[in-house]
Order: sequence, then C-alpha cells, then structure tokens
Amino acid sequence: MTKESDLYPPIKALLEEQGYEVKSEIGALDVMALHPTAPDEPVIVELKLTFALALFHLAVDRQAITDWVYVAVPHKSGGAFRKALKSNVRLCRRLGLGLITVRLSDAHTQIHLDPGPYAPRLSKPKKARLLKEFARREGDPN
Repeated sequence: MTKESDLYPPIKALLEEQGYEVKSEIGALDVMALHPTAPDEPVIVELKLTFALALFHLAVDRQAITDWVYVAVPHKSGGAFRKALKSNVRLCRRLGLGLITVRLSDAHTQIHLDPGPYAPRLSKPKKARLLKEFARREGDPN
C-alpha cells in the first residue's frame, strides 16, 4: 500500500541535488525547503497519492506563504493518468503552481512545471470558430 510518505525521499533527494536543505512536516506543510542563497524564500511541496481538489486547495493556501509551491503525486502508467497529468499541468499553470511526479518503482522524479505567473495564450482559431457560429445562428435554440 502506497503512502504519501513514500513520496518524500525522492522529493527530498531532488531538492537536495539543487542545493536545498529539506525538512518534512514543518507545521502543516508536507515538505519545506530552503536554499542558502534565498533563506527567506521557502519552497513548499504538497504530497498526495492522486490528483484531487483537496490537493489544489492546500497548494493554493500555501501560496500565502511563498510563490514557490509545488504539488507532487506518484507517476502512474496508462492513458488515464497521462490524460489527468496533461489536464492538471494546465490547471497548475493557471494557478501558478509547480507539478512534480514521482515514479515509485525507481524513485525517479520529474518536474513537469515550475511555479510562475499565469500568462494566458488566446486561441485565435477557437475564438474565430465561436464568433462565426454565433453570427450564423438564428434566434436562441434554448
């Protein structure tokens, strides 16, 4: 049975490779890391076993502490996980969160997205299609 704590050693190793001092269970935080060059700017990682709304609620709450907030989940195989990962990368981008996956079989970590401000890119083709359909419609079908 996989536990959230199984994610901690690979996440700790990833951050330590980048020069961070890493500790777990600091207050209500799952993981907190400090870099010697920025001791007042913590990195926070929230660990969960699946993508869930509660994970994103926690992560957004952590943004009151720092801009450097990541969510981390186990990497799974299969199309359903790939689809969920793609959708959740988009969601994290919009929320300004980072996303890390951990392959538990060999402790491989992958940073899919670093935290950062959201800069939306508008889709001109989608917008044009919708405007064209709106203009074509007669009346209101509802």
